[in-house]
Amino acid sequence: MFVTADEVVYDDVRNTASAVGRVKLYYGQSTLEADRVVYDQNTGQVFAYGNVRLNDDGNVYQSEHMVLTDDFRDGFVQSLLVEGADKTRFAAAKATRTGGNVVVFEKGVYTACEPCRENPNKPPLWQVKAARIIHDQGTKMVHYEDARLEFFGKPIAWLPFFSHADSTVKRKSGFLMPSYMASTEYGFGVKAPYFWAVKPNMDVTLAPAFLTDQGIMGDVEFRHRVMNGAYSIRAAGLHQSSPDLFPTSDQQEDFRGAITTRGDFRINNNWTWGWNAHLLSDKYFLDDYDMWGKNWSEAISTVHLTGIGERNYFEARAYHYYGLSADDDQDELPVAGVFDYNYVHDKPVLGGEVAFNLNMTNTWRRDTDFEPATPGNSNPDVIEGVNLSCDTFSSDCLVPGVGGVYSRFSADTSWRRQFIDPVGQVWTPFAYARGDVIYTNAEENPNLAGLMSTDDEYLARGMVGAGLEYRYPFVAESSIGTHILEPIAQIIIRPDEQEIGNIPNEDAQSLFFDTSTLFAWDKFSGYDRIEGGSRANVGLQYTLNFANGGFTQLMFGQSYHLFGKNSFAEADLAGTGINSGLETDRSDYVASAYLKFHPNWSMSTRTRFDEDANNLNALEIETSFKQGPVSASIIYGNYDEQPQLGFERAEGVVGSARVSLTDNYYVVGAAGYNLQFDRFDQVTVGGGYMDECFTFGGYYSVDFNKDGNEDPVHKVMVSVSLRTLGQYQTSFDVSRFQDDAPATP
Repeated sequence: MFVTADEVVYDDVRNTASAVGRVKLYYGQSTLEADRVVYDQNTGQVFAYGNVRLNDDGNVYQSEHMVLTDDFRDGFVQSLLVEGADKTRFAAAKATRTGGNVVVFEKGVYTACEPCRENPNKPPLWQVKAARIIHDQGTKMVHYEDARLEFFGKPIAWLPFFSHADSTVKRKSGFLMPSYMASTEYGFGVKAPYFWAVKPNMDVTLAPAFLTDQGIMGDVEFRHRVMNGAYSIRAAGLHQSSPDLFPTSDQQEDFRGAITTRGDFRINNNWTWGWNAHLLSDKYFLDDYDMWGKNWSEAISTVHLTGIGERNYFEARAYHYYGLSADDDQDELPVAGVFDYNYVHDKPVLGGEVAFNLNMTNTWRRDTDFEPATPGNSNPDVIEGVNLSCDTFSSDCLVPGVGGVYSRFSADTSWRRQFIDPVGQVWTPFAYARGDVIYTNAEENPNLAGLMSTDDEYLARGMVGAGLEYRYPFVAESSIGTHILEPIAQIIIRPDEQEIGNIPNEDAQSLFFDTSTLFAWDKFSGYDRIEGGSRANVGLQYTLNFANGGFTQLMFGQSYHLFGKNSFAEADLAGTGINSGLETDRSDYVASAYLKFHPNWSMSTRTRFDEDANNLNALEIETSFKQGPVSASIIYGNYDEQPQLGFERAEGVVGSARVSLTDNYYVVGAAGYNLQFDRFDQVTVGGGYMDECFTFGGYYSVDFNKDGNEDPVHKVMVSVSLRTLGQYQTSFDVSRFQDDAPATP
């Protein structure tokens, strides 16, 4: 023990030592401070008086009088205040510590809230008062006897006994905060989770749900972290007591459930592998029982092997798609395997950069996915053994997915080099070549046979191209910043695309022509299509870098088909290219703008006009704003009809906002409004409170279009968190109480 003080007095008669004035005693990692300290060598006790503070393992014990053993291991104190290293607080009329790690607080109080600065005697937002609080620092548990939970000094709940892990514990076996649930189909329910910390790297969570109308649902999750990764398995299921409360036959099965598992592992610094898999009894189970914390629209199972190097990339990934919406037909969804490899050569070739890409894709689906391009071509009947949705199988019927086997191997290489001449013009010549080997074995379907060959056959196709891109940036300085005006021109010479419409299009259906794809060598999004025919692309880009840090970029351009076959005018089975704005010799005009005048405000827009600039074909505007207590974002979209693809005109706006009323209180709101049909799609409103020890959030949402339902779905969501004690969150489907509510507001 080491002592510092203004004065130290030894009493040889009583065998005591007294330290007076700014006393500090050091023993190991503990420090005792007081106005006066008396050490009785006969009993080995330390008596501390006046402004006593004991700092022990990060916890600070404060009182006017303490009695401790000379190793600070055990002791007794009256009117004690303890502040933990994580700002938790205990207080008690008196307390004792025995065994060096068990502190018993008589008439104790616990809270994780900081005291009010203006009035420290004011009760905290929440606290737990108990006849006895026992903090076992060995087991790291806090036990309460005859406890009351108080908010603002008012008791709201009483428990004869409860316990929780102390704030130093990250993982501890025990019951978690229960949650409550309700819906029209399963009634009211309570979920009582139990967390079992099997090992430091392994745990199990059991979360049975007790439902008034459907019985008991089991829910268990196992997690395990190993040296090179981690994996988890979760399963849930129940034998429904009243399956007839659900509307469809799939939902009315006696047993329903799901299993999901995920794993990610590191092989070495460059290679990883893993999986994410799902197995479900039916497509509606997860949504019907609000399972696993998100809105499921599809369950995609994958397994992958990935390698990343300094100049190359490899990935092999297998997919299984399981559709969860009412419109999904599982027989029309594919099982797929995809292999990708990319390599950028580390040495210049002819002064330029050379890159290689390999891709191999294999897909299989049981039935062909026929989709009518116009509503009048829909077929409500299903012919036995053949899944159809088109009434006439002609150019008025699209095939986004072909039944049977489809395999493709693609290899391409590219070269590019950049030159900057003495006057600042930038010249970039480039060339590329690609070859594909394709195997198709489509299902024997007479309707499909009218659109493509259903024979077992191999096909080969290739593409070569060469081009030049030109840029001439003009730079000017002014008082507001740096201006850059840059005309851009690009020409690509290549032959026609081959086998259009003779092979499936699985990965190149998402074609959206805008300024981001204006100067792409191949504007298709995947390998199943190859852009052919010679083309020129021109544009003008203006950039302004403000002196105060703001940024603005504007771009405008158009694409021209020069000669050969225009790939976007030739429809494939999925109709890709039609109504894209590229199907004519002069494309639609495309423009974009990104504005950031202030760090807290930004706006971006993308637009596409027809070639005569008379009709708006697509417009997207997105803006976000934050100023003081207000933050908001708005997205607006306006898309012209695409009749040959079956798309009607669409226009809508989605917005969200949050307003901080004070440092602690806030309100939020979000809505999606369909301007085309003059109705809301979804509305959410809510608010909450947040401080250092307590958070609360309450939200009410209405979904007017969930899974195409006619009646709106109303939900209430509540989340409450008491720091160190636990978190509670739940959601209720309150649609049963909205029977008289209109379908639209």
